[in-house]
Amino acid sequence: MLSNLLKEHQAKQQSKKEAQEILKKETIEKAEALTHTLVDHLNTGVSQAYLNQKRLDTEAKLLQLNATQFARQTTQWLKLVENFNQALKELGDVENWSRSIETDMRTISSALEYVYKEEAKAPHL
Repeated sequence: MLSNLLKEHQAKQQSKKEAQEILKKETIEKAEALTHTLVDHLNTGVSQAYLNQKRLDTEAKLLQLNATQFARQTTQWLKLVENFNQALKELGDVENWSRSIETDMRTISSALEYVYKEEAKAPHL
């Protein structure tokens, strides 16, 4: 009887041990699944951040190229405006020169006209 009780006790202990082993395996499997799920979730976030960073880098390079092109174009515009201003100054100089020439020509014309009239009045010898 005592030996039967011992055998029953050992059988119960063995079955409890097996049940605990099964629960232990299930717990480990569930913990591994949870770990994989968490890692996948984190990897998704990390990969999204990486893709966003790549897009930002691409956009930054494009912005840099556009800024460089804009600066080059602005420099060209400034040169054109400067050349235009210089041409306007030269036109102003030509206009002043032509006015000066016109004034000189009128003076010469008036002087010649005066001399012609004086010669016409004066008796010829």
